[in-house]
Amino acid sequence: MDCKDSYFSEEQLPQSAALRAIHVNDPDFGQSEDEIKDRYEFIRCHLMSEFELLMMIPTQDINGDFFIADVDVYHDDYSAFNTYDFQKMRRGFNKFNYAMQKILERVKDLAIMHSCISQPENQHAVYNQFKSFMAFQFTDEVEELARQLHSDITNDERYRIKRRIESLGRTIRRCKKVWSNSLPLTVGTLESS
Repeated sequence: MDCKDSYFSEEQLPQSAALRAIHVNDPDFGQSEDEIKDRYEFIRCHLMSEFELLMMIPTQDINGDFFIADVDVYHDDYSAFNTYDFQKMRRGFNKFNYAMQKILERVKDLAIMHSCISQPENQHAVYNQFKSFMAFQFTDEVEELARQLHSDITNDERYRIKRRIESLGRTIRRCKKVWSNSLPLTVGTLESS
């Protein structure tokens, strides 16, 4: 066989697995590995220069992360607060009591403001603010429930409405008591205003 007959042109040869496509728009085109590493190091240093002042602040050595250790009763790290029994006995958050506490705080603040003001017209404005607050929170709902009581409803609904009215009545009396207890004795109470 002649050597000329066994000659293949480049286009006829299959692509080698070691070859890779060269993209001229590649930022690494024509650069060695060291040049690429130097470029990335330069970019990193340039970006870190913006945080140079923050990097000057000394950091504290951290001994370890916070975690609750899994310990037995005889271990030194054992505490009543990292046990399942403690977590089980904790009461959940009571939204109603929290809301009532905030309402009573608002009533007390209004009563204190009422007692601190010397002009009668301003005192009357604060008292009106207290009445509108009470109406917004409670009395409007009581009036609506009273209207529902006189409509055609079942006995179960009537019982539920009466219970709600009683609950709101207790809350209104409690707010009035906070109002009158927060006022000094020289200033009239809610009924006399």
